[in-house]
Parts: sequence; structure tokens; C-alpha cells
Amino acid sequence: MKRKYIYIVGCLLSFIGMIGCEDMDDNYKQYLEEYNYSGKVTSVRSYLGFERVALAWDNPKDQKSKHILIEYGVDKQQKIFDYLVDSVVIDGLDTGTGFDFAIYTLDNAGNRSVPATITALPISQTMVDNLVPPTCSYVKVDGVPSVYWAGLSAVSMAYCKYSYIDYKIVSEDGDKVITEGCLENENVTSLDRVNELTLPAPELSKGSTYYVNFTAYVYPVSSDIVTMDSVPVNGRTRIIIE
Repeated sequence: MKRKYIYIVGCLLSFIGMIGCEDMDDNYKQYLEEYNYSGKVTSVRSYLGFERVALAWDNPKDQKSKHILIEYGVDKQQKIFDYLVDSVVIDGLDTGTGFDFAIYTLDNAGNRSVPATITALPISQTMVDNLVPPTCSYVKVDGVPSVYWAGLSAVSMAYCKYSYIDYKIVSEDGDKVITEGCLENENVTSLDRVNELTLPAPELSKGSTYYVNFTAYVYPVSSDIVTMDSVPVNGRTRIIIE
């Protein structure tokens, strides 16, 4: 009886051992089938422009990552780069909606990494059309007739960096150009916002009426951040020289 018991226990142990070996073998096969994918990009940033977005990121340091793939939009448009770029500008984003971007690295076989994602809302034509032009008026500075612009910067736009105003002052009937030119921002390297500018115009005669046609190139503001492209804002003002 004792010998029979030992035999049964031995069979059970052998069966359990076989199951354990099979499980270990399955785990080992699964390990062998796992693929070492290329690394994920990190620290993705976006910079908004007019109907475009600039993206930047940090590339991984692994040896498998060879290419960059960017997918964006509801139709999954793609841009593929043959080397590890770390920034790109995506143009043609003219739908006036936000865009989801997914950035992958690819290995030499075309296998994708885990994506890094970001959503961005580029400046649209509708937003530009809704910008309020600065006010324009006549002032006298130290006895000199001058044209004065105010409201160049507001919640939705900033006059800064490379901003400037193209202007043309014409007679009341529009037949004669009195003066025209470009009034530039003096501090072209700063994001400091300028709200007002004055243009000396000694050519203007007392008692006469003129029209000031102008285009101010300003930078749209999104979430209190100055965007990267200037856009034109047009205005026309009637002034009377007193």
C-alpha cells in the first residue's frame, strides 16, 4: 500500500513538473517574440503661426531610432523624414480648427515607436478678420502736425518685434498723395508690446482734410502668447488739420 502511494505521488509530481516546464517554455517563447521598438520622443512643444504650426521635441538616444513620422488631422496626413529631425513646420492648416499631432520614431524596418502627442490651434483667417484695427487721429507735437496711432496692441494682437505700419496720406478727394512710407518698430528684437506710435507729418496744411490709409502688421496673441507670424490689419481714417 505504501509503495502504491509513493507511486501515485511521484506521478503527480511528474505531471506538475511537466506543466511547469510547459508554462516556462511558453513564457520564454513570448519573451523571444517581444520586439524592442525604437525610442519615444519627449518634451513636445508647439508654436502657433498663421495657418501653420511649428513643432519641436527631444529625440531618444537609442540606436534603433532612424526616422521621424508625424501624423495629424482627422484624415491622418503624414510627413516622414529620413533622419531624426527635432523640429518641423506644418503648413496648410486652414480649416480654423485644432489639430492633433502624433510624432513617432521609426526603425529601419518601419516599425513605429510609442507616439508622443500634442494638440495645437493655428491662427485662422477668421481670427485675423476679427482683429480690430488701431485708431488713427491727428495730433500736434511741439507745433508739428502728426498722425497718431493708438491701440496697436490688445488682448488679441501685439505690435512688437518686426511689426511696422505701411501708410499713405492722401488729399480729401484722393487725387493727390501727400506722403507715404513705412513706420517701423524701433526695438525689433523684443517681445515688448508697443501700444502707440506717432508720425511727424509737416506736409499737412492747416485747415485741410486728409485720409490716412494704413496697414499695421501685428502678431496675433493666443492664450496671452505672441504667435510667430505677423498679419496685416487695415484701416482708413479721415483727419482734419486744425
